[in-house]
Amino acid sequence: MRYAASHKKIHIPTRCHPLHAVLFLFFMLLFASPACAHKVLIIGDTQYAIVADVVSGIQASIRLQSKEYATSEVKGRLSAIVEREDASIVVALGMEAVHEALRLPPSIRVVYGLVAAPLKTGRPHVTGVYMSPPVREYVAMLRNYLPELSKFSVVGSQSMIKSLIDGNSFQVSTHNVSNSADLVSTVNQLRDTRALLLLPDANLLTAPVMANVLLYSFKHNIPLLGISEAHVKQGALFALVFDHKAVSHQIGAKVQSIHNGMDAEESSAAPPNKYNLYINHNTARKMGIEIPDAMTRMARKIY
Repeated sequence: MRYAASHKKIHIPTRCHPLHAVLFLFFMLLFASPACAHKVLIIGDTQYAIVADVVSGIQASIRLQSKEYATSEVKGRLSAIVEREDASIVVALGMEAVHEALRLPPSIRVVYGLVAAPLKTGRPHVTGVYMSPPVREYVAMLRNYLPELSKFSVVGSQSMIKSLIDGNSFQVSTHNVSNSADLVSTVNQLRDTRALLLLPDANLLTAPVMANVLLYSFKHNIPLLGISEAHVKQGALFALVFDHKAVSHQIGAKVQSIHNGMDAEESSAAPPNKYNLYINHNTARKMGIEIPDAMTRMARKIY
């Protein structure tokens, strides 16, 4: 069977009504917009529940397109991913993610989180929220609720002492240590102190070191002020621990401000603006320390 080709002419109008032209341009712009572009990349080990929670909190608190990547996905190729995703801000959660982000071109803004202390880096356009309470928070807690312990000793690395102690901590004596053996030796000489705080440093606060310090604490009736809930479980008198939901909102606020035009340098690194208090009443009782009701009511959990 043969089909005859149609020779019917199709009329194409050479002139278009102005309204039709406007509508045509509107729909072209609508469907041509980069809907898949991600202006904010969030990097972190999301297999851990706390990191996943922080990522969700950040995404809920910003009015921007975002996409999350596991740190292992971006290792060694973050620059290419940032370029492909058309990202202008990278949120790095945890030190491994931070190391990758700091290699990015300086034009990319970096906001960090879930690191112990404020970062010291020469790279421009970097800010963030760190986890550790400044020592002044412990000073305020003791002054308000346990004034008999308000003059206490702080032991830590030089970098942590510089990062977490400011001029308001005049009642604190500081002791700089460089390794675990030095830390234990230093603590064993602190017989006149009323309380003891060890600054966070994974290289110093090993399990054997913490066991030694807690033994010393109970032997000499010198309460240890913890930096984690785990320390309180082990026998520290109390600990101030960052609230990860509040930190998520802080990081999100920094991201939003930078997107709105604030330079990262104008938004200096900040400690958490909310802490959870954990108390060990058993330790307090054994050491003859009376925890006031007002402090007890503030606690998230009591052991």
